[in-house]
Amino acid sequence: MFTWLNMINLGLALLSALLLTAVFPPVELSFFAFVALIPWLVVVSRTGTKTQLVISYLAGLAFFFLNDLWIVPITIPGYISMSIYLGLYWPATGFLVQRLLRRWSLPLFLAAPAVWVSFEYIRSWMITGFPWFFLGHSQARNLSLIQIADLTGVYGISFMLAMINGAIVELILSSKNRQFRRAIPALVSAGVALLATFFYGQFRLHQTTTRPGPVLAVVQEDFPMFVDTDAPDCDEILQAFMAVSVQAAQTHPDMLIWPETCVGVPVNPEFLNATVENKGDKSEQRYARGVADYLGKHAKRSNSYLLLGALSRQINPPGHSPAEDKFNSAVIFDRQGNYMDRYDKIRLVLFGEVVPFRYTIPKLYWFLNEHMTPYGKGGYEYSLTAGREPKRFTLVTPAENLRYSVAICYEDTMSDLIAGFVSPVQGKKQIDFLVNISNDGWFNHSCELIQHFYMCVFRAVENRIAVARSVNTGISGFVNPDGSIEAMMTDGSRIYGPGIRGFLTRQIKIDSRSTVYSIIGEWPVLVLTVLVMAFGVVLPFFVKPDKIGK
Repeated sequence: MFTWLNMINLGLALLSALLLTAVFPPVELSFFAFVALIPWLVVVSRTGTKTQLVISYLAGLAFFFLNDLWIVPITIPGYISMSIYLGLYWPATGFLVQRLLRRWSLPLFLAAPAVWVSFEYIRSWMITGFPWFFLGHSQARNLSLIQIADLTGVYGISFMLAMINGAIVELILSSKNRQFRRAIPALVSAGVALLATFFYGQFRLHQTTTRPGPVLAVVQEDFPMFVDTDAPDCDEILQAFMAVSVQAAQTHPDMLIWPETCVGVPVNPEFLNATVENKGDKSEQRYARGVADYLGKHAKRSNSYLLLGALSRQINPPGHSPAEDKFNSAVIFDRQGNYMDRYDKIRLVLFGEVVPFRYTIPKLYWFLNEHMTPYGKGGYEYSLTAGREPKRFTLVTPAENLRYSVAICYEDTMSDLIAGFVSPVQGKKQIDFLVNISNDGWFNHSCELIQHFYMCVFRAVENRIAVARSVNTGISGFVNPDGSIEAMMTDGSRIYGPGIRGFLTRQIKIDSRSTVYSIIGEWPVLVLTVLVMAFGVVLPFFVKPDKIGK
């Protein structure tokens, strides 16, 4: 197994892992995305199945162990198990690429992008999903190359990049025997794809389709979060955000936006007006009423809507299981200081916010709650309840009434969810802009912050909506409907790191365009994935090799 040739192959695969790492922040050498897969694809093309599986898995492990490091401050066991799981995508991708090459004689410049993108799609939802480190994400700053996201989502960008990698490998393999019959159409096709992507991007960027929208202010404080230490006092956090928000209010925004979970008590009327029995709940209820009144007065004094992240509690009737539901919510106060509405997060983070099998296998649920979560020891049950529906809110301004939705934390990485918020009805988008609130204080001022910000670039282009982000520890800012970054929170020299706090106020742009992606969502990549699985996994069991070529 470990011959000199295979050691060279392993070195090539690891080189791909390093090159692919370099395309993402903090290194952010995006041009490496055009060649990063080449060494690994050479290995896939010239090795047997077993050798490929081993080498690709080692490369996949190296990539995810290196790039998932920002998970360590939250959970080391989670970091290890997650990287071990995610590493499996590399050998699985290599296996199906080999199948399409050798069983169906599909050219590498088509097989590689088809399989790579299919597994990006599967990874986006499998086991609650990890839609991170997609090849297309590397081009977040290259506006001309990302505009096709309004047709295909980020998957189209990944496909184009993987196609170029595959075409170059075709050229390398053809050069050995100087027979370029396969390389020439591969290079031409990849070149056409690149040029089409670029010129479509230029066409979109030169369209004039936006108008001035509402003025929004995003507030950022710096409260790092740690699993093994006590969280900052609720009053301390509230007063810190209020101090910055008072300054932001002086810029006269239509809406003030605070981050996820910046208010540590439930301020929803269902809890404030509920009949509670135990002393702890009564004490919390009294305190929460004071906080809700405090927030309402701030909104009224500012003559602004106030949107912020808070826990919501709903006490259930006697005999109901569970006795109460807790939600990760975005709550809204109107200009008069009245509690207006809330959105409850739909896509919860596995083990971070919810433990599985709560209702189906209670014994397994309690075991996982005790041993696989950061806060479940001693029987404390912290699982949240998922929101039941997407919500769209109205922001009333002197000029016009505008619709918006809120994505909480990692929901902004889930392109299908955001497209569902926007999905046009009778040709009109259901929302005009998106608000993302997050608490990235768990990630120790790491490169996760900028990686997370870039996700909103793609949500903006896919749906042609502006995005406003308010994030504890950062990065807060604004993204325009064409994916350009309007503003990012900075201290003058840095955009992430300890101690960056403040606010940004911008008049966002409203784009009148509806997009193909908002309408059809992920159907194209779903069809592609089904075809890849059919030809790579299912059909080979029914069709003999001698009927489909070498």
